[in-house]
Amino acid sequence: MRTKIIKVRLVKRYRAGTKRNGQRNYVWGLRWRDEDGRIHTESTGSADRTYADDLRDVKQRELNGLLPVEPEPEPEPEPAPVSSWKECRDSLDKSMRADNLRPSYISDAVLNLELLERAFPDTAGPAEITPEMASEWKQKRAEGNASPWSIKGDLATIKAAYNRLRDDCRLVAENPFAGVKPPKCDEPDVRIVTAGERSALYEWLTDRWGDWQLPVVYLEVAATVGWRAVEIASLRSVDLLDDGFVQVQSGSEKRRRHKLGWLPPELHRELKDCQAGGWAFGRFSDELRRRLMLVRKQPYAAARVKGFSPKRLVGWLQDEIKRFCDDRVKKAKKDAQEQGVQLHDFPEAFSLHDFRRTLITALGDAGVSEREVGTMVGVTPEVARRHYERLNRRNIARSNVQRLQGGAVLVPWRKQAAAPQGPLEKQTASR
Repeated sequence: MRTKIIKVRLVKRYRAGTKRNGQRNYVWGLRWRDEDGRIHTESTGSADRTYADDLRDVKQRELNGLLPVEPEPEPEPEPAPVSSWKECRDSLDKSMRADNLRPSYISDAVLNLELLERAFPDTAGPAEITPEMASEWKQKRAEGNASPWSIKGDLATIKAAYNRLRDDCRLVAENPFAGVKPPKCDEPDVRIVTAGERSALYEWLTDRWGDWQLPVVYLEVAATVGWRAVEIASLRSVDLLDDGFVQVQSGSEKRRRHKLGWLPPELHRELKDCQAGGWAFGRFSDELRRRLMLVRKQPYAAARVKGFSPKRLVGWLQDEIKRFCDDRVKKAKKDAQEQGVQLHDFPEAFSLHDFRRTLITALGDAGVSEREVGTMVGVTPEVARRHYERLNRRNIARSNVQRLQGGAVLVPWRKQAAAPQGPLEKQTASR
C-alpha cells in the first residue's frame, strides 16, 4: 500500500547557445523520485512556465494514481457475412414459389440476378451492389444494344427481386436499384397483319410443308380469338367445348382468369382434328417428324424432333414466320434487280404476336368497347388502349375533314382570293 506521495518538480534544462538578449536557452523539465529512490527526469519541450506547470500537475496525478483509468475500447463488431449469389437466388426462388408466382416470372428474376453477377464478378453477393453499380449496370445494358423496352422491363424485375430479398428473405439491407430511373421509351408501332399477308403466309406454308393444316389452324385460331401465343398452344382437349366454344383456364392465363372464345364451326372441327395426348395441338410433333421425312427429305432433323410442348410449338411457328418475312424481302430485292430499279421500301416483317394486335385493333375499329375487348382477350382496358389499340391517323384525319365538308363548314387554312364568306364563315374567321 502506497504511503508516500510522489512529488514532481520543475527544473530548468539549459541548452547550448543564447537568446538575442544574451540569456541562455532553456526548457522546463520534470523531475521526481520514485518509491525505490531512483530519480527520473522528463522534458516538457517548452520554456513556458504555465504550460510546464500544467504538465507537472498531470504527471503528478498520474504517478500517484489520481487520474481516472480510461476503459479499454470495445472491439468493433465483425461485419455480418454477405450472402452469396447462389444463396440469394435459391432464397428468391423459394420465396416467389411460396407466393405462387408464375414460373416464367420466377425464372426472369433469377436470370436477372445471374446477369448482375456476371456484370460484377468481384462481388461476393447482391448485398455488395451499390447504387453506383446499379446505374453502371443500366449503362452496360444500353451499351450492349439492349432495347429501351428490354432495359425498362429488366429494371422493374430486378427492383422487385431486391425488394423481396430485403423484405421477405432478409438477405440485403437496401435496394440499390430504387433510385435508378428507367429509360424513356417511344410509343411502339402496332403492326397490323393484312388479309393479303395472311393468305400469302398460308400459301408459303403449304408450298414449304405440303398440305399441312395444323399450323394454318393455329394461325386462324390466333386471328379469331386474339389470345397470347402460349395460351393458344396450351389448350387442352377438355378446353374444346361444345357449340364452338374454347376456353383458357386460369392456370395457363397471365391474369389468372378463365377466358372464353368462340370459333366458327368449320374451324372448331379442324381444331378438334389436331388434338392428341390430351393437347389441342398434340399432333404437332408427330406430324412435323413425318413432314420432315416425306416432304423436306430431312431424316436426321426428323429424328431430333422432341415430344410436344406448348413453347416448342410457339417457337417453331415464330421461326417459320420470320423465315417467311425474310423470303419476302429477298424476293422483293430480286424483282427490283431484274427490273433495274432500286428498292427503298422493303416488306415490313411481322410476328406471331401481331395476330393478337390485329384482332384487338379490328375490334376497336368495329366499335367494341374496351371492357369487352379486355374480357375477350385477357387484358385490362388500360393495357388494351395503351399497348394494343392502333389509332389509324389517316382515317381520323380524313373523317374529321369529311365531317366539316358534310356540314358545309370548312375552315380555310390559307386565305383564298375571291372566296365569298357567309355569316357562319365570318364568325369562324373572327374567332
